[in-house]
Amino acid sequence: MAETKSSSEHSQPGPAPASQISNIFGPIRLLPGESADIYKAGLIGTIKELGATTHLQTYLAEKIFQCLWWIRRYEIQKQACILNEMVRLASKFNTSESTKATMAQKLQDHLWDDKELKKIIQDAGHTGQSLTAKAMTEVREEIQKLDMLIALRVKTLGQLQQSYESLVSRSVMQERLKLQNELLKRDLQAIDIPAVEQANVSKSASRGQRKAMSGQ
Repeated sequence: MAETKSSSEHSQPGPAPASQISNIFGPIRLLPGESADIYKAGLIGTIKELGATTHLQTYLAEKIFQCLWWIRRYEIQKQACILNEMVRLASKFNTSESTKATMAQKLQDHLWDDKELKKIIQDAGHTGQSLTAKAMTEVREEIQKLDMLIALRVKTLGQLQQSYESLVSRSVMQERLKLQNELLKRDLQAIDIPAVEQANVSKSASRGQRKAMSGQ
């Protein structure tokens, strides 16, 4: 029975992947349809690429990747808006939902030479190019809103990158200063030892002279 329970526990899906900072704040929240494996691979790649080692560096690296992930989400949403509008424009009042779904999938896969898809587009009075252009015009406002959101994320991304670079530069500078101080201390010690020995010899000679003079 215990073996069965153990096997069952191992078969349960684990929590969403998380960085060491996410382990503190909780699991990563992904939207439906998003791949946890892709997110994890991208996050780990970003942390390695930036060379993040401390908690603060890792946190900033994670925020940088999250900005990139949101930009990707908005780009996917833009594509979905255009595809959905293309399906709407090419559909008739009696077009079934399954046909619409098939049409959307073929459009997403760029199967422009598919006979069924070409016929649907032609029956709607369009070519592939004209249908795309018409759909983009119809959803222009939505695309502009998404572009504004992308621009905000890009701005935030730049600020996070500057913060990370400042943090890393400060850490490197601190290490350099520490090394320089150690070298300077070592050099001073090497200089001071002969100086101290010379001073001790001078003091001993002075004491000897005073004793000699007092003895006279």
